[in-house]
Amino acid sequence: MSGGTEISCTVRTRGTHDQDALLLDKLPRTSRVVSVSAHLLLRNFVLPDAWQGLAWLSPEQADRLRPPPVEAGDGPIDLDEGDKALLRALNLDGRAPYAELAAATGWSETTVKRRLYALRGQGILSYQLDVPPSALGFGTEARLWIAAPPAKAVEVGAALARHPEIAFAALTTGPTNLVAALNCRDPLDLGRYLTERLAALEAITTMETAPIIRTVKRGGSPRL
Repeated sequence: MSGGTEISCTVRTRGTHDQDALLLDKLPRTSRVVSVSAHLLLRNFVLPDAWQGLAWLSPEQADRLRPPPVEAGDGPIDLDEGDKALLRALNLDGRAPYAELAAATGWSETTVKRRLYALRGQGILSYQLDVPPSALGFGTEARLWIAAPPAKAVEVGAALARHPEIAFAALTTGPTNLVAALNCRDPLDLGRYLTERLAALEAITTMETAPIIRTVKRGGSPRL
């Protein structure tokens, strides 16, 4: 008797057309995919780059590394072809040196540095460090699908965001109205979290837990 493998992923598309093409055309035609269940993320409570488990730096150390605040304007921002080439190059390799970025844009390295600073200050460009939880000693990852009464869903989501084990939590459509990703030290740590910290949230009516066996691709934005 053979069994299937369930794959969970988050999808980002430019619009409805790309979304429909992925869900109705590309995925159904992908070899060995036998079924697809898609749900819409309605609201984020915590994102991976705000995971409290990454807080191994002291507040003073974190302040020295924290970039200046974003000063986004009220109106739309126009990106020229050089900006788009710069963002495409960074999307392929976020650690690309200035010389490579200069070659990709046709600008000088000085112009690249100045434009990077401006785009980050406007909120167009941001940097994220994606660290595998196992590298920090969190060897057990899992996904949670949680159901709570609609009137309590936001309350439960906000509570999840305060748990240091939770790396991602969002309000979603589907059979359950909350989805969360958590990182624990080991299976015993996961068991304690489920039966103690999570069990204390009385508004939760049902919950499904799925361990993550292998991560094929971590978070990233679509290429421009």
